[in-house]
Amino acid sequence: MDSNGTVKDVLPGILQHNVSNSTDPDSPSSPLSPIRNQLAQRRSFDADPLDKLLRKNKTWSASRISEDPEYFNRLCTQQAPEYLWIGCSDSRVPANAILGLEPGEVFVQRNVGNQATHTDLNCMSCLEYSVKELKVRNIILCGHYGCGAVRAALKMPSKTHNLVNCWISDIRECRNQHRAELMALPNLEAQTDRLCELNVLRQTFHVCTSPVVQSAWDRGQSLHIYGVIYSLKDGLIKKLVGPISKSALLLHWIPHPAAGDFAHDQATFEQRGNSFVGYDSVDRERMVEELSPVGGSYRSRVDAVNAYINTMEVNNRIAQHVGWTEDFTATEAKSTVASAAAVAADVATLAVSAAH
Repeated sequence: MDSNGTVKDVLPGILQHNVSNSTDPDSPSSPLSPIRNQLAQRRSFDADPLDKLLRKNKTWSASRISEDPEYFNRLCTQQAPEYLWIGCSDSRVPANAILGLEPGEVFVQRNVGNQATHTDLNCMSCLEYSVKELKVRNIILCGHYGCGAVRAALKMPSKTHNLVNCWISDIRECRNQHRAELMALPNLEAQTDRLCELNVLRQTFHVCTSPVVQSAWDRGQSLHIYGVIYSLKDGLIKKLVGPISKSALLLHWIPHPAAGDFAHDQATFEQRGNSFVGYDSVDRERMVEELSPVGGSYRSRVDAVNAYINTMEVNNRIAQHVGWTEDFTATEAKSTVASAAAVAADVATLAVSAAH
């Protein structure tokens, strides 16, 4: 180059260009490119939601085996749960977790709104399998306060075009039946929580009147039905109704004369008709006071009395439902005709008297 130092001036630029190309991680020719690609693939792999769960599953499995080497062997050999749980699909209400039970100890059916309608083949199939094959002894219908399906039954217009609107039609019917009570409550939250309770009572009735449960009771199978509700605020479960079974002397645990013998059977219903259980005449306050020796807070005693009265009411409805037979309706029809004839005769007599 010339004496003006042209080479000296150009060389640093060439060196700088080469160094930049060799160290730029974004350059395809960079020696760091393969490493960068591997890291990108690993980040993509780690971002896979299933992979995250699979790693958690491996950790859980290893922990179980470490604590109890025979744990999974026992699970493989038998499934004999004592309970069937029918609950809501809400991810915050997992049956095993809130009951403190291990896998294999509770059979679970979950759906939106913890419903047990007789037209839901999924729920009825689960009920049939658990009762006939697994021989569960207890069925728990569990709702929860603040349920989205129940809230939708209060807020969602009936003409809304979606499947959920169809699915919650039974809850909406429950709403309609208790309209006066719900409308008297101060706000939507209170209405939702009360409808959650009423829905539990309704779905418990559906379970009890299902052909599966009725047949099991007719066979003499020991089967008790409960309706409960779960609070997300404190994680506690409250009993709303039950136990309901075919046996007499239900609710004998309440020390009150009104909690005496009443048989849940068709014959008693036919004898008493629609007045199977006189739950409307129960003195709640007196019952709460008479429960004082049993112990517990006033709130717990009130809950116990409410559960008792709920159970009488549901039993009354069950008896009306299962007592509707051909012979019974024929007898009732004859009685109605006779009464109508008597009334007509009285009316005719009065008309003749008035004419004279």
